[in-house]
Amino acid sequence: MTFGVFFVDIILLVLTLLALSFGLRLHALLRAGELGRSWQFVVWGVVLLVLREILRLGNQITPIPSFLFIERICDAGFMVLLCFALWRQWSAFDFLQARRRKRTHWNQIAKSIATTSEQESNETKGREGEKEWREQWYRKA
Repeated sequence: MTFGVFFVDIILLVLTLLALSFGLRLHALLRAGELGRSWQFVVWGVVLLVLREILRLGNQITPIPSFLFIERICDAGFMVLLCFALWRQWSAFDFLQARRRKRTHWNQIAKSIATTSEQESNETKGREGEKEWREQWYRKA
């Protein structure tokens, strides 16, 4: 029974180290901006998971009662960092969506202004064309 739990803990440690490497790669790609900052918190959370798995593995080798408390602290820290990182990503995307809505609103206003100015220019062109036509008609007559 102990060997099976030890084996599972080693597999979990390897998987969290793999997650840490992927997290570091993603943070390296998305380093700038609000999204990069949120990935920084995800990476720190995965570091806490790695620490928890090392403590759990150490607890399998030599049981120390304080390791359980430190494991719980690592779990709580991971959850706090994960929630904070997800909140930052949500707020970044929400900000971008709100900015896009404002941008499209201003684009619609700019288009309406452009269409009214085009209509005005078409009307002035029409008046000028009519004036030229009348002048030419009077010259012919």
